[in-house]
This record gives sequence, structure tokens and C-alpha cells, in this order.
Amino acid sequence: MQIEERRIEAPDGHPLAVTLFHPDTPVGLSVLIGSATGAPRRYYANFARHLAARGCTVVSFDYRGIGDSIDPMLPGSALRFRDWGLQDMPTVLSMLDDIAPAHPIVAVGHSAGGQMLGLLPNSHRLAAAVTVGSQLGYWGYWPTRSWRWRMRAITALSMPLTVRSFGRLPGVFMGGVSLPAGIALEWARWCGHPDYYLDERGAPHPTTFAQMRGPVRLYAISDDHFYAPLSAVTALQRRFTAGTAELVVRHPSDWARGDVGHFGFFRASMPRSAWDEVIEWLAAAAHVRLLAEADWAVPQRGASDRVWRHPQAQPA
Repeated sequence: MQIEERRIEAPDGHPLAVTLFHPDTPVGLSVLIGSATGAPRRYYANFARHLAARGCTVVSFDYRGIGDSIDPMLPGSALRFRDWGLQDMPTVLSMLDDIAPAHPIVAVGHSAGGQMLGLLPNSHRLAAAVTVGSQLGYWGYWPTRSWRWRMRAITALSMPLTVRSFGRLPGVFMGGVSLPAGIALEWARWCGHPDYYLDERGAPHPTTFAQMRGPVRLYAISDDHFYAPLSAVTALQRRFTAGTAELVVRHPSDWARGDVGHFGFFRASMPRSAWDEVIEWLAAAAHVRLLAEADWAVPQRGASDRVWRHPQAQPA
């Protein structure tokens, strides 16, 4: 396979770092990976390589304000959480469509990556989607009174105070990279409202769940108690059109693991059978036949510094 790095631009001109995994033998399926909050795209590299080895063209990317998509000229307070779904992810989806217009495109969303599917203006382009540990973050969706009070205190008090003290949400609080102030504060506000998706005035933001034409499978991991309990994953499932979203609960023992939690699914130590379960379901939904076995040869990194602009991108 060949790994290619690109710099692209969202419609508002914000730069985005993208990694493309080109298979040696394409089967005609493109896969968009949507990262969790604070997780850089490199976290999904082994998962992406496995999918490419089975014949998929795969793309991962950093949202604005994360990893290599940080614009040093733009203050973190100017960034908004909602733009990950309104601008960044749809730009990458359009890039995939531009690269291989004949390919069906499927999405794998981890945590916030699944939430952002509900904001995509071009979500109708997805043939199917899988979410892993994706939920609605409103504290009221946690299952017990003690958990609800805990999550409310974190999102309404601890997060805003920490951001105002440090000018950002430090990565130690997320298990990943730091979150810019504007993104962290908007996310905290969303977690205080049952509609979750809010506009700049705090009113419910229009979503595009109903535009998705293909099936969706939401994975709830039984030991993911803090970030995505079953009740919060079910709340996200209800946003999709009735009959199109399937909820699947998996226990670590289902994949011969002692624990998986919120971040374990995409780690290199995860059994390949778990990753195959996801991509084979997506391929079947898109009516594509995958390569039978994954080739784990060392990939060749391609040298590319191409700049791709969204068709609606504003001049820089």
C-alpha cells in the first residue's frame, strides 16, 4: 500500500491535515475515519492500514485545532466544535468523492466522529456508517443519579474553569491532545442541553441525520462507563431515522479482551477479527467484496504535498 499526506482546505479556508491509505489492489470502497475528541489521526493508523490491506481506500484527518490541523495564526478561542461536522468532515468526504467518484463511501466514527455525522451537509453521500463509542454527551443521558451529577459537575464546572485557567483544555483531561478554548467551551455547553447540537445562540442546531440513506450500526462497549454508557449511545441512535440505525452491544470477552473501554478498539493490540467485523459489515452494506486476507507488509510512504481545495472554499 501507499500512504500519502495531504494538506487540504475547508470552505472557510482553514487548513486540514489528511492521510490517505491507498491499497495495492483496490476493491472499490472508500472509508472515511472520523476521530474522537482530542484524538489525532495517527491514532487510527493501524486500523486504516488493515482496511487498506483488505482493498479499501482510507482517509483519516485531524479536525481544526487538533494535531497537524492547528493554524498558528488563529486563536483557539475563535474555533467552534460544530465546525468539525459542518466544515471539516464534509470537506474530507468531498475529497474522497473527488478521488474516486465511482466508489461508494462508508464512514467509521469514533466518539465525536459519530456525532459529527449528524451535521454533515453531504451525509447522503455515505452508503453506510459505523460508530464506536459514539453518544450524545448531555449529562442527563448517563444511567444513574451519581453518574449524572458527576458528568454535570465536569461539563458545567470543571471544564469551563480549567479552560479559563489554562486557555485550553489540557490533553491530560482527555487522554489525548489539548483542546482549543473555543472548541472545549462549546462542547461543554452542548453537554448541558438534551438536544446536544446547539448553535451560537444556544438554540438547537439543525441536524442532517434524516438525510443519511444507508444503514448505520452503533457499537456500545460494555465497559465504556465514563465516556459512552449504553444509555448515551442509545440517545444518539434515536436521532437517526427509525429502522436505519442498529445498536450492537459488545463485551470485551466477545473479542477475547479483558478490557476495551472507550479507546481500546482502535489500538494495535485489538484482534483483527474485531476490525474485520466492522469493515465486513460496511462492505456488505455497500455491496462491495473485500480482499480475503490482509497483507501486513511494511507500507511505502508516498511523497505528496498536494493541496486540495473544497469546491466551495473561500480564497485564503
